[in-house]
Amino acid sequence: MFLVADLYRGDPNAGMMEFQEKQRLQHETFMHKELEKLLTTAKTSEVEFSRKDFEGFKKLFHNFLQAKGPSVDWAKIQRPPEDSIQPYEKIKLKGLPADVASSLNKLAVVKLNGGLGTSMGCKGPKSLISVSNENTFLDLTVQQIEAIF
Repeated sequence: MFLVADLYRGDPNAGMMEFQEKQRLQHETFMHKELEKLLTTAKTSEVEFSRKDFEGFKKLFHNFLQAKGPSVDWAKIQRPPEDSIQPYEKIKLKGLPADVASSLNKLAVVKLNGGLGTSMGCKGPKSLISVSNENTFLDLTVQQIEAIF
């Protein structure tokens, strides 16, 4: 018979370490199964290429799961100098060189919204919730970005 108390004999962290290892293995196993399912959707001509990509991803995912501690040392993060951040309006008044303007045409915006909002009773992405005049959060974000240009 296995007792929880047995986990704490010797190393008091043994139980937590065992739990974390089981969690890591479950995540890895789940990822492997999902990648195998995804591989079945690849075109025949792309299966080998996809399989090699997935093997590389599995290695990266394994390394990520093995990492200990926080991925960011927040103690090393500092505020930027006060004069390094300027209001957009101030920058716009100066005018931009032609090469900078052409670079802005290639600008991509990546927005991380978070989870689905199931704790709020949402059935889909929060970015698709109507919030103002039939506009969704996603619509408002697009409008904000368009206003910059």
